[in-house]
Amino acid sequence: MGPVPIFSAGVSKNYANNQGLCGGKTLAPCQTKSSKSNLAVIAGAAAGGVTLAALGLCIGLFFFVRRVSFKKKEEDPEGNKWARSLKGTKQIKVSMFEKSIPKMKLSDIMKATNNFSNTNMIGTGRTGTVYKAVLDDGTTLMVKRLQESQYTEKQFMSEMGTLGTVKHRNLVPLLGFCMAKRERLLVYKNMPNGILHDQLHPADGVSTLDWTTRLKIAIGAAKGLAWLHHSCNPCIIHRNISSKCMLLDADFEPKISDFGLARLMNPIDTHLSTFVNGEFGDLGYVAPEYTRTLVATTKGDIYSFGTVLLELVTGERPTNVYKAPETFKGNLVEWITELTSNAEHHDAIDESLVSKDADGELFQFLKVVCNCVSPTPKERPTMFEVYQLLRAIGGRYNFTTEDEILVPTDIGDTDKMEEFIVAREGSY
Repeated sequence: MGPVPIFSAGVSKNYANNQGLCGGKTLAPCQTKSSKSNLAVIAGAAAGGVTLAALGLCIGLFFFVRRVSFKKKEEDPEGNKWARSLKGTKQIKVSMFEKSIPKMKLSDIMKATNNFSNTNMIGTGRTGTVYKAVLDDGTTLMVKRLQESQYTEKQFMSEMGTLGTVKHRNLVPLLGFCMAKRERLLVYKNMPNGILHDQLHPADGVSTLDWTTRLKIAIGAAKGLAWLHHSCNPCIIHRNISSKCMLLDADFEPKISDFGLARLMNPIDTHLSTFVNGEFGDLGYVAPEYTRTLVATTKGDIYSFGTVLLELVTGERPTNVYKAPETFKGNLVEWITELTSNAEHHDAIDESLVSKDADGELFQFLKVVCNCVSPTPKERPTMFEVYQLLRAIGGRYNFTTEDEILVPTDIGDTDKMEEFIVAREGSY
């Protein structure tokens, strides 16, 4: 089979019973293979080789990463290697603002948190991780380990001195702070009922908060945020309002945490990616105008607070809406906007809250919410107005005590309060 050679004249040739021969002077011409066919074979072989190489690389990386993470876990099973590195600084005193709390050293905090063991961890967020601390006398506190701050020690101490004076019934009181090497630790009063987010979205999926309790939480939180906006001089813009920064005491009275900490976290990097990656608010809570302006305002806080109110009345998370159809890809605010435009907003209310006695309050509450999450900042009410509206809705429950909020002489003043989200170059 195949081509035959060309013989010189006089050579006898007989190809009988030899199938598949070609060429020569008496046989059919041979057909040459297409160059395209050759290229296809070469390309296929190359692609196969690259695929195998990539597969081998992925498998190798998988086992490498697994080995490294396992090794790290073996080296730091409690997740507190950073705390053990503070050895030799345990005699550092904790600066306390609250005289009723006994004087402490870093060693006392280390002991109270079991050396910041994972078993003592309450929660973690953008500004840091919170640990439960139990002192020798039985006093329970919360200690927050801040994420790395850009502030110098002097600037940090100055900022803490300011925050230590900010006190209100609906704010988590800062009791003290401590600096050890590069670590910054804040000491807070303990909140027995934990984080609002966990109460609304428990692991078993069923919240036990009734409408009366949720309304109480909404009014108290509105009061605390209104106080930050209207009674502090200068006005304090929170910038990270979410259900994760609202803690609940033994009576389910809400306390706003992390106020003033956003400035400590403000990175030197001015790139927009810091915003997109959630550096300036959790997904689902960030006001839409922030992506354009990169400026934090009181109206941005109100949008975020409106999202928390939506969580309270719908029982839904801010990003993944369980009751929405599978085709819906938006967040909680976008879902409520869609329902409202179709006059279906009643479908948004948490079914466990619906009752004849509370239906009117639920719909009034939802109306306040929709105003808070308006896409246009100027159309949103002030925090003082939100508080007054919510207080009116809950009038029959007698939740409120004497107001600590100074009634603004000009409600519009806070609209002018703004703060750059991303630090300018050269700023600390």
